[in-house]
Amino acid sequence: MMNMKAFILLLLILLPLAAKANDPYANFPEPQADFQAHINEVREYLLETQMPHRKTSDVEFNLPFEQNANPEIDYRGRFLLIHGLNDSPYVFIDVANALTERGYDVRAILLPGHGNTPKAQLNMTYQRWLKVARAQLQILKAESDAPVYLSGFSMGAVLASILALENKDIAGLLLFSPAYQSKLNHYLRWSGIYSRFKPWVFGGMIIEDNPSKYNSIPINGAAQYYNLTKVLKKKWGRQKLSMPVLAVASTDDSVVDVDYFIKVFNQRFDSNNKRLLIYTNDPERQNSQYIEYRKSEYPDLRVINQSHQGVIIAPDNPLFGMNGSVLVCNGNDWPTFSACLRSSNSHWYGAQHTPSPDGVSVARTTYNADFDGVFEAFDKLFN
Repeated sequence: MMNMKAFILLLLILLPLAAKANDPYANFPEPQADFQAHINEVREYLLETQMPHRKTSDVEFNLPFEQNANPEIDYRGRFLLIHGLNDSPYVFIDVANALTERGYDVRAILLPGHGNTPKAQLNMTYQRWLKVARAQLQILKAESDAPVYLSGFSMGAVLASILALENKDIAGLLLFSPAYQSKLNHYLRWSGIYSRFKPWVFGGMIIEDNPSKYNSIPINGAAQYYNLTKVLKKKWGRQKLSMPVLAVASTDDSVVDVDYFIKVFNQRFDSNNKRLLIYTNDPERQNSQYIEYRKSEYPDLRVINQSHQGVIIAPDNPLFGMNGSVLVCNGNDWPTFSACLRSSNSHWYGAQHTPSPDGVSVARTTYNADFDGVFEAFDKLFN
């Protein structure tokens, strides 16, 4: 007769197999050499599997995209842009515009499990994300002999770094909120098991009002992100990366372990052509040769500090900029989240868990008032 330990082990093996067999989101289009054809296939897939309340125009925010370099600028190469967990290629729209104006072609990909519904991540695997990212890079490299650069946001920075370690011909890295290690690692290490019994960290599809990313957080998605960080740590081995790198982060980021990234940045990136920009209000943080601390607060804009996603968005972004149409509320509990939604006062803006100075609700900082300053640093490194 099967003992309890053996039964639980068998259950953990069979549950994901059964879920995969019944997964209505399993047919995400594979990468192909014709990127425009891939975009068209992804559009059809997203329209078929999209959350019912999203409009067709919302789907467009989630599509892969590519833009050509400004022909009036000396051509400098090609960037592959990789978004983060629960995000879409739209997170790179302002970066893409800045890069094309500097002579780069850009291509932003969409990872499986993104762009339609958080439910699509309930049975996702990190191997699938890694396979797609590798394939998209190889397709891009095969198209021309132009230098290829990688840019990643959050989990996308983990994927970009893995690809850079596997492809020594990568010409440079541009990393935003690089989530090499999370502040929540003590929870994430158990998330793979926990996800079998409780699928959601927050939201559970209660409200999905953001047209370009998810509010609800599937525990399996977080578990697969954690698995990717383990792949990156193993991939480093004794390797170092010698290409130019610009990284941007915030000490108030609720996701990224910034001090861990600083350690990796100092030890594993051995080019003199590197820079780490960190937004902070901590007066104890001091600049060093390769690390520059910049102010995080903008009182006149009611910005208390910088957030995880805010670092990558320009002030004039129509969705998330200074006058953007989308309010992103803080709070991984419903009372905090809903209080922000209901507030009729002028919100404060800050990273997740930022306290209010006066009781008025704090919404997420969704743009970077220093966005142009990031690309001034970029110009000094990538010349």
